[in-house]
Amino acid sequence: MIAEVMRLMASGVEKDQVAVELSRIFYVDIDLLNAVLRAMDKREQVLQGLKRAALEKRKAQEATLPDRKAAAA
Repeated sequence: MIAEVMRLMASGVEKDQVAVELSRIFYVDIDLLNAVLRAMDKREQVLQGLKRAALEKRKAQEATLPDRKAAAA
């Protein structure tokens, strides 16, 4: 189910229309679908948090870069 939900969303189907699209082809366990969508939301939030942390770390490193160059000279 996860693979099909991901395929639908990647093809532009909005989250609130996933159940409609899936029910056209498959029997859909709505509880399972809701669990999948919640898990995907949590995964996306974690990924966004990791990206933000990496960006902040990179910015902090770049901010100290001139200090490092001056110390090396």
